[in-house]
Amino acid sequence: MKYVNRIRRRDGSVQLYLRKKGLPCVRLPDGLAQDALSAHVEGLIAELSLHSAVKFAPPPTTLGSAVRAYELENPDFINLAASTKYEYRLILKEFDADLGRVPISTFTAAFVFRLKGLWAQRGHRAANIRLQILKNVLKPSIIMGTLTADPFPIVGLVRRPRELEEPHLAWPESVFRIVMEEALLRKRFGLARAIAIARYTGARRGDLVRMPRSARQDGRFRFLSGKRRIFVDIPEDAHLTRWLSLTPDSPPSTPRQGRKLPKAGGEFEPSTLVYNLSGRPYTEDGLGQELAKLIELLAAEGRIRGKGYDLHGLRHTRGVELALSGCSDAEGAAMMGHGSPSSFVQYRRQADRSRLSDAADRRLAAERSKRAQSL
Repeated sequence: MKYVNRIRRRDGSVQLYLRKKGLPCVRLPDGLAQDALSAHVEGLIAELSLHSAVKFAPPPTTLGSAVRAYELENPDFINLAASTKYEYRLILKEFDADLGRVPISTFTAAFVFRLKGLWAQRGHRAANIRLQILKNVLKPSIIMGTLTADPFPIVGLVRRPRELEEPHLAWPESVFRIVMEEALLRKRFGLARAIAIARYTGARRGDLVRMPRSARQDGRFRFLSGKRRIFVDIPEDAHLTRWLSLTPDSPPSTPRQGRKLPKAGGEFEPSTLVYNLSGRPYTEDGLGQELAKLIELLAAEGRIRGKGYDLHGLRHTRGVELALSGCSDAEGAAMMGHGSPSSFVQYRRQADRSRLSDAADRRLAAERSKRAQSL
């Protein structure tokens, strides 16, 4: 039979091998009838030919070639959101310009640690995002053995300076109520809706500006969350229902400064739950700036302390509230639109600190009361 080679061993046994130019030599099973052996050989040739037709590019030898391979071929990069790709490409260009000719083998733990120190001078966030992207770029080289050891577990990330303020403050209930009442008083109904929805669903700013009116129906909120487009399906909070009942589905048709009214007969209803003064969807920056102006005004008037409250802080507020209520990581992740339960751990840890401090305060109050009674 073609491509079948018979080899007789010293003990008299016969073994069959597939031998075809361009394919590896493969031993064939014993005891097959002629037709079965012929079918097996044909299938084996087809399978091996398919594998041999796949041509793999040689592993990158410099960081520049690794950067290009990551950007053009890596499925993890290809599947990122467009906005994330844009941010990553800025840093990939920086890598190519500064380190493109450096051999892959140079990126030992000692060398990466030196890079970490240089990048940390720009700030902890700038350093950490570069370390993460460098890790992504070098991961195939670590897997293929071009880089013999993974330097990143040893090097670690840059810690956030203690003197920095929390980037996204959790909102006290008093602050939330003051901001909501002021937004309603000023007839910024779309902004009020954004604040309430963010507070009671944990929706991100990008989710808020895109959320269609159909997301709210049958007593539930259903929408795609975040850059990974995680589907969120949660019951509508009773507090959210009450606040939304104070806002119309469309902005008032009365003229106001900076608002263009449609022509007669041209009224329309917004397509999104959150809308600007003209009834159209906010941009992400526009929504953030609108809230920042209101917060700054209230802080200047002394009605709230500080002006560091933003929409993402409302997401933190919701996450900590869920953790304090006893939600598991999986339950909290489902409510918040996380792709993994591990993402909810940050809120549970913050809630645990708050719960422990409250318990300590109660113990202290009980001890003082006990001492006072003994006097």
